[in-house]
Amino acid sequence: MNKWMDNDMVLRFLSIGLAVVLWLSVGEGSFSLGQDHNFASSQTRVEVPIEAKYDQSRFEIVKIVPSKVQLTLTGDKYLLERLSLDYRVFVDLRNLGSGKHHNIPLQIQGIPLGIDKKLSPDSVTVVMEPKLKKEMPVQVDIIGNGKDGFNASTAIVNPEKVLISGTKAELDEVKSIRAVVQVDNLNKTYKKDIRLQPYGEQGPLSLNQISVTPEVVHVEIPISTPNKKVPLKVEVGKDPPSGYAVESLSWKEKDITVYGPPTYLDELDFYSGIKLDLSNVTKDQKIRMPISIQNPIIKVEPKEIDIYVKMVPSKTRTIDHIPIQIAGVGDGLNAKFVQPQDGKISITLSGAPSIIDKMNDGDVKAYCDLTNLTKGKHEIPIQFNLPPYLKVENLGTQKANIELIEK
Repeated sequence: MNKWMDNDMVLRFLSIGLAVVLWLSVGEGSFSLGQDHNFASSQTRVEVPIEAKYDQSRFEIVKIVPSKVQLTLTGDKYLLERLSLDYRVFVDLRNLGSGKHHNIPLQIQGIPLGIDKKLSPDSVTVVMEPKLKKEMPVQVDIIGNGKDGFNASTAIVNPEKVLISGTKAELDEVKSIRAVVQVDNLNKTYKKDIRLQPYGEQGPLSLNQISVTPEVVHVEIPISTPNKKVPLKVEVGKDPPSGYAVESLSWKEKDITVYGPPTYLDELDFYSGIKLDLSNVTKDQKIRMPISIQNPIIKVEPKEIDIYVKMVPSKTRTIDHIPIQIAGVGDGLNAKFVQPQDGKISITLSGAPSIIDKMNDGDVKAYCDLTNLTKGKHEIPIQFNLPPYLKVENLGTQKANIELIEK
C-alpha cells in the first residue's frame, strides 16, 4: 500500500478519477436546473398579410392573390409561447418587371431555429404595373371671405406645377391637384405652406398609391384692403420754447392712403396722424416723422413723411371782449355766467408776426363745454379755436364760473 502511495503514476490516476467524479456531479446538477419546462410539442396557426419587396420608384403593386396566407408553426410549446411577433411573410419581386406573375414563392423571416414553419398556400399571383409620372398644375381653393369687406385676391402658389406618379388607371382618375385654404376673417395677406390633395370627379382621392412631388406648396393670398385717400393733418403736439413760434409747416404728401374697415373709412374726412414735438426747436428744420396707425386702421401709405418747419421769433397780441360760447347744456337747464359776469374774456396770443398781424379779432373763438354737468355752480376751463400755430398765453388759468339752474 505504501508503495502505491509512493508511486507517482498511481497518484496521477487517482487525481484524474476524482476530477471526473466531481465533473459528473456538477454537470448533473446543472442539467437538472435547466429542466424547468417539459419538451411538449405544440402547434399554432396564424393568418399573416403578405408584404412585397419591389422597386417602388418604377412599379406599383396592383394586387397580390391571395393577400393573406395561413402560417402553421410547430415546435416546443415553451418556445412557441415566447415567440416574438416580428416575423413576416413576403414575396420578393425585385427581379421581376410589370405584368402578371404566377406561383411566386413566399418567404418567411423572423422564425427562430427549432420551430417548423409551413405556409398555405406557399406561393401567390402578383400583378405589377409600371409607375407613370404626370405633371399637373396646382389649383388653390379659397374657402371663406375676408373680414368686414377685406377681399381675397388671386392666389400665388410656389411651385405652380407638381409631379404625380402612379399606375395609368390611378393617374387617369386624378382630375386636379388642390391646395385648400381657409380665409375666414382675414384682414391681411395670407402666407402658409399647404399640403396638396389629389381630387377625382367624386372628390378627394386616397394618397395610399398616388404620390405627389412635392407634397407641400407655399401659398400666398393677398387680401385686398379697403382704402381711401384723405388729407393728412399735421398738428403741433408740444409748442416751441418761449419766444419762438411756428410760421409754417409744409410737406409734399398732402393726401395719404388709409387702409381699414369700410365702415370707418366712410366717416373719414381727414387723418390726424402726426403731432410734432417742437419743445426744443428754435430754427428752421426738416423733421422726418412716421404717420401713426390708429385703431382700427390697418396701414397708411406713405408710412412716414418729411415736414419742413419754419421758425421765427414770436410776437404777442391782446384781444379783448371775446364772447364765451356755451355748449352741452342739459335738457331743462339754463346756464348763467358768474365770472366773468358779462361772459366775455380778454386773452394774449403769441405766434409768428405774419400770422398775428393778419388775423382778425373774430378769428378767435372761446367756448365752455358743459356736457354731463348737473344743476349748480361749476368752474369750467375755457377752450379756444385759433388760427394755425397760435397759442394762448397762460392757457391753464383761463376758466369761467358758470351756474346751471332749472328753467
